[in-house]
Amino acid sequence: MILSLRKILIVDDDVAILNMIIDCFEEIDANYLFYRANNGKTALQIATNYLPDLIITDWEMPLITGIELIKCLKMDERTRRIPVVMLTGKMTQVQHLEMAFNAGAIDFIRKPIEKIELITRVRSMLLLADSFNDAIDLKNRDLTNMAMYIVQNNEFNVKLRHEVTKLETTYGHLDVNLIKGLKSLNNDLSDKIKYEAWGKFEVYFRQINPDFFNCLVAICPSISPAELRLAAFLRLNLETKDIAAIMFLTIDSVRTARTRLRKKLSLKSSDNLTTFLLSL
Repeated sequence: MILSLRKILIVDDDVAILNMIIDCFEEIDANYLFYRANNGKTALQIATNYLPDLIITDWEMPLITGIELIKCLKMDERTRRIPVVMLTGKMTQVQHLEMAFNAGAIDFIRKPIEKIELITRVRSMLLLADSFNDAIDLKNRDLTNMAMYIVQNNEFNVKLRHEVTKLETTYGHLDVNLIKGLKSLNNDLSDKIKYEAWGKFEVYFRQINPDFFNCLVAICPSISPAELRLAAFLRLNLETKDIAAIMFLTIDSVRTARTRLRKKLSLKSSDNLTTFLLSL
């Protein structure tokens, strides 16, 4: 059986450290493919182009520090889920650890590097990252499936509401109580289409993306509940027609709402709305 190579990016301005880390692994395991960068700027380019499974970066480097590198990685949807291990010989105080973890580092290795500790930590981080990504992918698939269920359910409810409206128009004049009942049923169906399915979806969405809505409100305090719903469905990369069915809107209305949301978020014409929402 052919094992796929695990891609690891090593970032350090000290060539001796780069070589030593790679030698540690190559002595005992050939299932790694290493990329090298001697500064944060080059590391960003490599990470974006090759999407390594793990990044080990020094803290103090020219052009972009390790902390700045992590922050840049976490802002890009393509690289935000790559685990990053911080490597340093000087920034070892508690406040430094806190700063690294707050930036998005998943672990911290001190210099001088101990070979066994390095290998053990890296293997553990790769296994942890695999488990995390599998869990996220599964939950996102569940969310998408739930959204599509809402689409199908709403399509049925819309047809039912249309039939109730026809009955109301055709026979409502025959009986006052009948027309009241049909109007009440019509209103109930409208509420069900607009709010009930969303309520169930929102609970699950918040469990998987606990900070998403808070981030949007912090960026744009004037964002409306309807725009928050739209943003959630865009984050799942749903098609416009499906979002229209879920939100009980026309396709043109969804397009207009997207444009309005872009303006509220102050996005440039070159910025992709869905990519931006995925980065939150």
